[in-house]
Amino acid sequence: MKIQKHLIEEISIEKKLRKNPLLIPLTTFLFAFILLSLIGYCMYLYEAGFYWTFLPAGLLVHSFLILTVHEGSHKAITKTKFDRFILNLCSALVFLPFYGEHYRKYHLIHHGYTNTDLDPLASPMSQKIYQKYRYLYILLESIPALYTFYLIFDFNKREDSKKFNNILKINRLYFTISICVSVVWFFIIKPPIYFVLLTLFVLNIISAIRSWCEHMGTSLEHKTNTYWFPLGFGIGNHDVHHEHPNLSWLTLTIGLFKREKNSNPIKTIRGILFDKSFTFYKVK
Repeated sequence: MKIQKHLIEEISIEKKLRKNPLLIPLTTFLFAFILLSLIGYCMYLYEAGFYWTFLPAGLLVHSFLILTVHEGSHKAITKTKFDRFILNLCSALVFLPFYGEHYRKYHLIHHGYTNTDLDPLASPMSQKIYQKYRYLYILLESIPALYTFYLIFDFNKREDSKKFNNILKINRLYFTISICVSVVWFFIIKPPIYFVLLTLFVLNIISAIRSWCEHMGTSLEHKTNTYWFPLGFGIGNHDVHHEHPNLSWLTLTIGLFKREKNSNPIKTIRGILFDKSFTFYKVK
């Protein structure tokens, strides 16, 4: 009942914000520009010898992707097909040209099949590794790209996943544009290669922790958790997000202040490292 009550409140907030069709898009673009500028400043400091700045850069890239790629996947920015162009362009600007289209496809499958065997974020393979070799699972989740690619490969070879190929296709045009933008952008700004690699490594760890915050715990009557996350831009309002995925980050941020929190990154890290009862939620 509490979830439904807040959902009604947040749908009302969204309707009020959307009365001005430019408010959410312009606010999103403003914050995305600020985040991208701060990432650039971290790169400048890295080049000046402050090598630790890849750490905040990873967090900033994570926030940038929430505002652009995550929101664009749900058409929660402009509410038009232009959101797909935005998510691919923005993934290219942080040197993840392969990310946008794939994220959109598998994230939408996750929303349709949360906590089931068809959930790419909680695949039977991941759960099996976690249950038998928890620390190996943590290690694999911390490796950028490699483990993710394996999970995608494992998901796609399953017979029951083939039904998504006609519904959620990878758009080759967007994919090609994203690669071209990344290459051109790289030669324009000439970023230090180690800064890029270290930033993406930190991004991957932060993304893994956030995913654990969302769909793992000990209270197995839950489907998802509600939590605060550093520079989360409303992503922690996850119960409501799953009930109504098209609500904007701005609405979710406002609503998060009213919501009872039942998780956080520290609680999640402690649970996944030391609590034997800490595990993936199951669909009811």
